[in-house]
Amino acid sequence: MVGLTVTVVLLAIGVTVLPGVRELLIAAARALLGVDLPDDPAGSPVPLTTRIRAAGWLLVCTALGAVSAAALLVALPVTVALVATPWEQYPPLPTGLAAWWTAPLALLPVPAVLTALAAAGALQARLAPALLGPDPGQRRAAELAEQLARAHRRADRQAERTRLARELHDSVGHALTVSTMQAAAAAELLSTDPSFVARALDAIATTGRAALDDLDHVLGLLRDDGDTPQPVRDLDSLEPLLASARAAGLDLHHDVDPAAGVPAVVSREAYRLVQEGLTNALRHADPGPVELRLRRSGSGLHLTITNTITAGGDGARERRVGRGLAGARERVALLGGTVRAAPDGDRWVLHARFPSTPTGPSGPGSTRGTTAEESSPTTHGREPT
Repeated sequence: MVGLTVTVVLLAIGVTVLPGVRELLIAAARALLGVDLPDDPAGSPVPLTTRIRAAGWLLVCTALGAVSAAALLVALPVTVALVATPWEQYPPLPTGLAAWWTAPLALLPVPAVLTALAAAGALQARLAPALLGPDPGQRRAAELAEQLARAHRRADRQAERTRLARELHDSVGHALTVSTMQAAAAAELLSTDPSFVARALDAIATTGRAALDDLDHVLGLLRDDGDTPQPVRDLDSLEPLLASARAAGLDLHHDVDPAAGVPAVVSREAYRLVQEGLTNALRHADPGPVELRLRRSGSGLHLTITNTITAGGDGARERRVGRGLAGARERVALLGGTVRAAPDGDRWVLHARFPSTPTGPSGPGSTRGTTAEESSPTTHGREPT
């Protein structure tokens, strides 16, 4: 008997080591027992201990099957014998009317066997995850990987919300600033310069339409609407931005090197920073010229915006413009550049350096970062004169 048991155990282990046998047992358990067994981690070899556990499952099924078959083989003849007892001689059982109690007793074996079979199935369902499931170490690794993936997804969603908020700040904030300045100037000259008022109203309308384009694109991203057209804003579209700033009353002087050859991500971020600087100048600068300079060199792209400030107003002004510039510093830093904004005598100076070869999430070698930048709506810049 011991030898037979050892033989059966070794045979079960040998069978489950064969490729595909454990997978077949898992499929059968899922189909017959309704057990939700997790798959093994992709690309991981199945440890020997896992196959030995599968052999244990095979032994459990074999033992329960043997017991169930034996129970059926016993229950059926016993049932027949109890039913036939009144008419047949089965010593020491009585016959005739004295055997009346054997008929109700005949109803017990079959339900008892069926109940035992159901219990065996429930036992198998409980044992299946432990014996057919992945290795505990692999399960823990898979759970940790899933937790890490969830954390990455949460971080991606937060980054996306931050990016959308930044886009709205850049595009809609600039449009509102320009429109407010145009409307204020038009109100002052309403009776004395109708032609200026007409130009201002036209600029406000065009500025609003361009801002709506950007807003529609952002809302399309929130709806996962891939058909929403993406506005493109980079240094090649700088002239309309400068014209709109002048139309809003800014005494703007610019000296800009050609943008040909500037990396696309640098061109877009430089445009955003120019827009942020001009928007802040429209809001906070004192009367006087605003100078914009873009210079290319071997080390990269250098952007400088200066405007006049009054003595004593530096701290308040820095606090007021710091929120938008904080996002600009983060974006430029991701490319490997720097942004500095500070007073210099009676001038407020915004200076940024962009590397000739951007690094970080938006630079070469990072598909994820580049994709995010490509998919994001850049800032508003279609304003007319």
